[in-house]
Amino acid sequence: MDRKIILRARKLKKTFKAGRKQIHAVNDVSFDVYEGEVFALLGPNGAGKTTILKMILGLLTPCAGEMELVGYKIPKQRKRVASEIGAILEGSRNLYWNMTVRENVYYFANLKGKAIKDVKEGMERWAQKLYLSARLDTNVGTLSRGMQQKVALMCALSTSPKFFILDEPLLGLDVVGRFEMEGAIKELTKEATLIVSSHDLRFIERVSDRITVLNNGRIVASGTSSELRKDINYFKYRLILSKKIRSEEYLKHLGLIPGVTVLLQSEDENADAVELTLKGPELIYPVFDILRDFQVVPLEINNLQEPFEEIFVNLIQRGDER
Repeated sequence: MDRKIILRARKLKKTFKAGRKQIHAVNDVSFDVYEGEVFALLGPNGAGKTTILKMILGLLTPCAGEMELVGYKIPKQRKRVASEIGAILEGSRNLYWNMTVRENVYYFANLKGKAIKDVKEGMERWAQKLYLSARLDTNVGTLSRGMQQKVALMCALSTSPKFFILDEPLLGLDVVGRFEMEGAIKELTKEATLIVSSHDLRFIERVSDRITVLNNGRIVASGTSSELRKDINYFKYRLILSKKIRSEEYLKHLGLIPGVTVLLQSEDENADAVELTLKGPELIYPVFDILRDFQVVPLEINNLQEPFEEIFVNLIQRGDER
């Protein structure tokens, strides 16, 4: 069964003038977002992430390209699109600090044509999930930055949007707040489709279904986190090996296997600690063949998975080389 496309973007372009120069903030970007998924946009500062999010919201008009959200044209049918979207853009700047949490929720709901009775139940439900029930009648300006971030989230959620945009949702949150935000995202996926952008790459890897990596306004990679890892071809293992021969006798043969890099980390008379980097997981078989031929016995094997930060940097660098 085919997945339903909620957001369709084709050949988006957006340029800005900076003096005599033109900055290509978004350059020929196309992607689809499917119903019920968490779709992540990653990239260094200036990659085009926030520009794309603002174009989806109708806050910026693309210079070229087409977008549709649940069948509505962007920006032509902006009002229809706005009724389907909830968003937090770069923190909680959209809140009114002299109003209570409750008043903020009702005010922003009213801007979308929602009455108090339409959002009261949703507000109380999300206030409980975000641990804000006791703060509903507190002025937002007296709250911590992290709590303000959660209030902004609750304001957007209370109108029950079908599509939700989270731009840097972890700003100002402590460790507990970050876990609460992850929990809120998991709850939200039961009701809405999400686009998330964050500089916290481990957070993105944990919560997202698919990731698109941008650099200099272009897409340089796209896929699940597992697919992106595989695309970089990083397979690292640390082996503790029992031996009865000199290390160089078998290490030389391991290093001759195409696609295998060998690093001897430590050695003594009876055992070695060796790190192997393989260009493909299937290369572990010829490695074991050589170990068997030299009667070297693996006592311990550890999979050294690359941190996603390193995968991200490699994707960006590879994109620059194209």
